[in-house]
Amino acid sequence: MKDVLTVLRPLRYLVTICLCAVLLFSYVTPAFAAPMRNEPNAAANKAAKEFEQESRDAIATDHPPSLGETQQKTKGGGLNEVQGKAGLNEMKRPSNSGGAPSVEKDIKNVLEKVQDKIGG
Repeated sequence: MKDVLTVLRPLRYLVTICLCAVLLFSYVTPAFAAPMRNEPNAAANKAAKEFEQESRDAIATDHPPSLGETQQKTKGGGLNEVQGKAGLNEMKRPSNSGGAPSVEKDIKNVLEKVQDKIGG
């Protein structure tokens, strides 16, 4: 019996090392995954670079941009002075929701179902 245990002891260490390696690689592999579909596009990267530059400029001049400057940057349909129109088409709104019911309708339907179950 002792001979079997002495033979299995190195095997137990080998299995433990293999399991640790599998755990390590399972944590590392998502970092090497292909880019996701919803990752920022070039316009979003451009907006981020503009934001960084404006932040540096504001720090260098010791004063934030005025309200007039901010409003001037958002003219032309931009979402805000930094983002501009980047990501405008990805935003959810009634015109591109594809007829999906609103949250209010969903809540109303759920409340009606609950009321029907409670009421009888």
